[in-house]
Amino acid sequence: MNDTEPKTFAKKVENIWYHYKFVIIAVCAALIMFGFAFAQSVSKKEPDISVYHISQTGLTASSKDNFCESMKLIAKDYNGDGVVTVDFKEEVYIPEMVNSKPNELSSSDKFNLELALGDCVIYIMDESFYRGNKDYMCDLKEVLGFLPEAACDEKALLLSKLPAYKTVPGLRDFEPDSYICLRKKRVGMNDDEYAAHVDFFKNLAEFVEFDG
Repeated sequence: MNDTEPKTFAKKVENIWYHYKFVIIAVCAALIMFGFAFAQSVSKKEPDISVYHISQTGLTASSKDNFCESMKLIAKDYNGDGVVTVDFKEEVYIPEMVNSKPNELSSSDKFNLELALGDCVIYIMDESFYRGNKDYMCDLKEVLGFLPEAACDEKALLLSKLPAYKTVPGLRDFEPDSYICLRKKRVGMNDDEYAAHVDFFKNLAEFVEFDG
C-alpha cells in the first residue's frame, strides 16, 4: 500500500519550478520585453517636424540636442498631441566611400531611400548632395509665396544667411555652406503634415532670435 502524504502547496510549487524553471524564466523574460516595448510604443510621440541632415561633418550630441530644443520653440504642436517633437536624422559620409559599401547601404542609398519613402520634408545638406538631388526639392516661391532673402537659388536657402544662424543654439553648429530646403510633396504624403513643414520652414526663414 502506498502511504505517501499529499504534497503541500509549497512542495507543488517547488516541483513545478524544478521541472519547468527554464520555461518559466523564458516566459517571464518575454513578458518583460513585451511590456517594455509596449510602454515605449505608447509613450512615443509622433514628430511634428522631421529634419534630415547629410554632410561630411556631423554634429556633436550636444549640438543635436540644442538644435532640436531650439526648433521646438520655433515649431508648433502641429499634430495636436500636446507636445512639440522634432525628429532629427543624420548621415555622415566620406566622399570617396559614398557609394562603395558592398555589404551595407551606402550614404547615398540611405539618402535616396529617405527621399523615396521617408517622412522627412526638410533637408540640410552640403552642396554636392543638393546639386545632385535638386530636382526633388520644391520651388520655394511657389510653396512659400515669396523667396526668402537667404535664398541661394529658387530651391534652397544658404543656412549661414538665415537671420537665426548666429543667434539660435544648435543652428550655428552646422557648416555655414550648408543648404536647407523643402522636398516636393511625394505621393502618399499626408497633406496636413506637409503643410506643417511648410509653415515651420517659413517661420525658420524669417526667425531672428529668441526673446530675452
